[in-house]
Amino acid sequence: MNATEISAILGVVGTVAGLAEKYGPEVYETVKEAIEQSKSKTGPTVADIEAIFAKCKADNAAIQSA
Repeated sequence: MNATEISAILGVVGTVAGLAEKYGPEVYETVKEAIEQSKSKTGPTVADIEAIFAKCKADNAAIQSA
């Protein structure tokens, strides 16, 4: 792994950690699911992306009402 790859990974980890601190641990699961889908050979479908977006909105609404 080179410095650019390590920097990119650390950037993603920092972003996810910041979101989890702000919005709760549910964010981690949502991001993990999105990454797993994007690793597939075909990638996520439009419906998959829409479902992830809807889940993010629902997670945020639940966190804001808590």
